[in-house]
Amino acid sequence: MKSVLLITSSLLFSVLSFAQAALTGSLSGVIIDQQTKETIIGANVLIKGTDLGTSTDFDGFYAIQNIPVGKYTVQVSYIGYDNITITDFEVKPGERNTLDVVMNSGSLTLNEITVTEYKKTNTVSAVLLEVKQAKAVVSGVSSQQMSRSQDNNAAQVMVRIPGITVIDGKFVMIRGLSERYNNVMVNNVLAPSTEIDKRTFSFDLIPTNALDRMLIYKSGSAAYPGDYAGGVIKLFTAEDVEQNFTRLTLGTAYRVNTTGQDYWQSKGSPTDFLGFDNGFRQLPSSFPDTETLKESARNATLRQTAAYSLNNNFQPLQSVASPDYSLGVSFGRNLTLAGKKLSTITNLNYSNSYQFTQRSFNRYFDWNDQSRPIDLRYEFNDDSYERQNRISLLSNWKLRLSDNSRITFKNLFNQIGENETILRTGDEYIQRPDNDLAYYLMGYRSRSIYMGQLEGTHKTSEQTELHWVAGLNYLSELEPDLRRFRTFRPRSQGDQNYTMIHPPSSNLFDTGRYFGRLREYSVNMGLDYAIKLPALGNGKTQIKTGVFGDFRDRYFGARYISYLYPGFFNNDTLNRLAQLPLDQIFSNENIRTRDGWVLEEGTRGIDSYDAYNLTTAAYASGETSLGRLDLSAGLRTEFNRQYLSSLGDNGRLIVDNPTLALLPFLNTAYNLSDKSLLRLSYSLTVNRPEFRELAPFNFYDFKLDANRVGEPNLQMARINNVDVRFETYPRPGETFSFGTFYKYFINPIENRTIISTELPIFSYINASWAQNYGVELEFRKSLRGLTKSAFLSNFSFNANASLIFSEVDLGEGVSMVQDQIRPLQGQSPYIVNFALYYEEPVSNTNIALAYNIFGDRIFSVGDRNFPTIYELSRNSLDFTLTKRIQKVSYKLGVQNLLDAPFRFYEDSNRDEMISPLSGNDNPILVFRRGQLATLSVTFDLN
Repeated sequence: MKSVLLITSSLLFSVLSFAQAALTGSLSGVIIDQQTKETIIGANVLIKGTDLGTSTDFDGFYAIQNIPVGKYTVQVSYIGYDNITITDFEVKPGERNTLDVVMNSGSLTLNEITVTEYKKTNTVSAVLLEVKQAKAVVSGVSSQQMSRSQDNNAAQVMVRIPGITVIDGKFVMIRGLSERYNNVMVNNVLAPSTEIDKRTFSFDLIPTNALDRMLIYKSGSAAYPGDYAGGVIKLFTAEDVEQNFTRLTLGTAYRVNTTGQDYWQSKGSPTDFLGFDNGFRQLPSSFPDTETLKESARNATLRQTAAYSLNNNFQPLQSVASPDYSLGVSFGRNLTLAGKKLSTITNLNYSNSYQFTQRSFNRYFDWNDQSRPIDLRYEFNDDSYERQNRISLLSNWKLRLSDNSRITFKNLFNQIGENETILRTGDEYIQRPDNDLAYYLMGYRSRSIYMGQLEGTHKTSEQTELHWVAGLNYLSELEPDLRRFRTFRPRSQGDQNYTMIHPPSSNLFDTGRYFGRLREYSVNMGLDYAIKLPALGNGKTQIKTGVFGDFRDRYFGARYISYLYPGFFNNDTLNRLAQLPLDQIFSNENIRTRDGWVLEEGTRGIDSYDAYNLTTAAYASGETSLGRLDLSAGLRTEFNRQYLSSLGDNGRLIVDNPTLALLPFLNTAYNLSDKSLLRLSYSLTVNRPEFRELAPFNFYDFKLDANRVGEPNLQMARINNVDVRFETYPRPGETFSFGTFYKYFINPIENRTIISTELPIFSYINASWAQNYGVELEFRKSLRGLTKSAFLSNFSFNANASLIFSEVDLGEGVSMVQDQIRPLQGQSPYIVNFALYYEEPVSNTNIALAYNIFGDRIFSVGDRNFPTIYELSRNSLDFTLTKRIQKVSYKLGVQNLLDAPFRFYEDSNRDEMISPLSGNDNPILVFRRGQLATLSVTFDLN
């Protein structure tokens, strides 16, 4: 089906293109200043006698499509230049007609003429110009580049940026540092941590069509938060409307090994398709509270009636996975409000997707005596079924009070529902060597995430500018009725029903139902004031100062309940009940106080916590130019207080960490020429624990068969950062950069493994020190103007690569448990990205091919019982074809063309490297996700 889709779509594009080309032609070229030889941005090109025309982009390039064949007069104009008129220019059918124009500065003197233009910020050239002019070391990507690829969300875009890798398709690592070392801002406001179990931001929440650009600040600045080590990631959503538009986008996708195949999930609620549960899975309001249920006797009627109130929803139901589909509506308008210009952009997107993954999951018994052979502990096969429904709404408003003053109001809302079922079968060679096993996980998670900002920029005079911002974030996450249970049957009795494993007391993985809820809100504000002073050298001198405040409040609560036989044993009755089918075993007729199942709650005080974080900051910085040298320096002061309260086994547990940090920054740039510069930057930053890392809450991870628990004694880390980078910008839209970096950590927060006889327990620790260093290379180049071939001149490419090293010392206290010195978790030794673009203006056809690879990286830290697990490198290749015919755009693509396997191996021989072919190291997880063929059609309805 995939091949038919690709071939049919390609033929359709070809036929339509030929038919159109036979009747029309196109005109394109470059407008150049005669004296400077630089391209001219914003020059107007008009075909007189028609309504056809355009303006040059940041490369000075223009293209006018669908011109009826014939001879025309072409006029080129730009304020301050003499108009150029070309007569009898012939547009030939089906050809690319090229007209390059050289303009002279006009002899006309312009007196008291004010030209106000709102520059584009979302093109490749505009982002590169912003990167060049930045005082810090920055990498960026524009929405123009995003539109050329198969990238549908911000996480997929981040893969293309130097020094960046993406974990689980949504979490970003910069320069080999864990996602917890990043800080994320959306439209100049701090974004919330979107996950319960880690400090991170889920970048797949933001669709690319909502983005204007992304900038990754890898060196510090006094104006930005000081809590980071990898980088500050700034996402800007679209706000400017060049002309009114209304667009409708319809999309579908086919995933190999998923679409059209069997799909299993338990019964859901009628509102699942909207991304939330309507209460079907949640605990009823009449359900007894934890204290009441736990204090009741096991044979109490209360436990029986409580069980009656829960849904009997344990049987996965079979259906067929339909093709993925999506629907998007967007519009932009320029309006007038009380004589002021008001613009608005609104995007509403809905999507439904399926993913089936079949993976092998193994674990081994590794003896401390390395001379003994490694035994296979268990060998499972997981059939994983995932369905996601998502609604994303963006609504941005911009009011221009004057040419020097504007206010924006930006809103982004996501509602995501994730339904997951895992059917696990296999063998357990230590505890149940003679049994066939069948384990189950059935769960649903819904998230509501809102991010809003009100922002103003006011140029109060030619020398001063005031900027302010206020933001509100809200995050709600529900995980109602996560069901996990295990069954077995004797291998010698293959025709017998499976028997439910029933626990003697409530636990997290046998006959269990888990209910989790998180609610978090944050409010933050910032005020910045900049004043220009008389130049000390040959450039501008500016002083900037500001204040910042952020308050974040979180509540998390969880309950887990198990079914068990209450202790009045009748083996015949128990065996009969335990062997019933899944849809009958816990039905009401089998819930009885003496000879049936009753509820047992295992919830502890540490399963809930309240927390808040208060950050206040003030900064001052200055920048100036001394000849070729640009200097920028500043000091940021941050006061932070983290507070967390939970009820432990020995009474209430309180974490209260007030800290004060003085953070200096220095950024220098030496301008070797007008197009080349050399940067040197230093900054001192910090890294604070996240709520979940401090909370003693213990969670059982079914996928990895491991427990996760926090560490209340974690302390803030401090990081010294040094960057050196050479940058050159040969032409607009092109760049070459080469840089190196070094980071030294004091008390870095690292993952650790706690010794356990059965399951690994993942937690956190303050290591003694760590260092992280490497080199980065980026190269963007267009062949336009370098060849006489019209075909070759349509090509451009973007390549970047990183080589990274790291080392962390966990301290002597862990030396008897695990490796004291090792690389940082998640750090890849190398990262390579390459993208090739083809843009044909005549037929309005764009083609992109994007490749990515990263080196082997530590997935989970090992100990003396469980060796370190590595995620092995994999090759990724995506293809995109975009075609526009009048007011309709078609986009065809294939993600994951190579379908390389995801491979996780343990370092069985503990030599800190993985050799899959040697047999010295063993696979833990291996799976493929399948190729994804997508087709979307966008209609311009204006």
